Amino acid sequence: MNGALRALVRERAGHRCEYCRLHEDDVDFFSFHIEHVVAKQHGGSDEPNLLCLACAECNWAKGPNLAGILDGKLYPLFNPRTQNWNRHFRWDHTILVGKTFTGRVTVQVLNINAPSRVMLRENLLFEGRFPLDE
Repeated sequence: MNGALRALVRERAGHRCEYCRLHEDDVDFFSFHIEHVVAKQHGGSDEPNLLCLACAECNWAKGPNLAGILDGKLYPLFNPRTQNWNRHFRWDHTILVGKTFTGRVTVQVLNINAPSRVMLRENLLFEGRFPLDE
């Protein structure tokens, strides 16, 4: 993957994780990843319309997953290339809430409300950098 493609993905995402909406400037300890929405092992590729920007924690938790189980049923994970973030998610203070089954299973699989992640958002709130401007 070349530098121009990486730059395109970062710019398109506004330098924010396309899952949890964390900004690259808000994290010092891990760089953001160019993430395959559909992992290569499932037929994904380096085509721009199949890539997104993800913070390290979202990308590591997502791995090659395309779906997750919620209440015993399988639901697809949020796809930032084909779905609208605001339709599937909303903020309740510093907790990300899934508004749809896809949103709820994505929050669960990506572990978006882990205590350390909520604490980071609480710190950003204290600094006046959260909630996010959409």
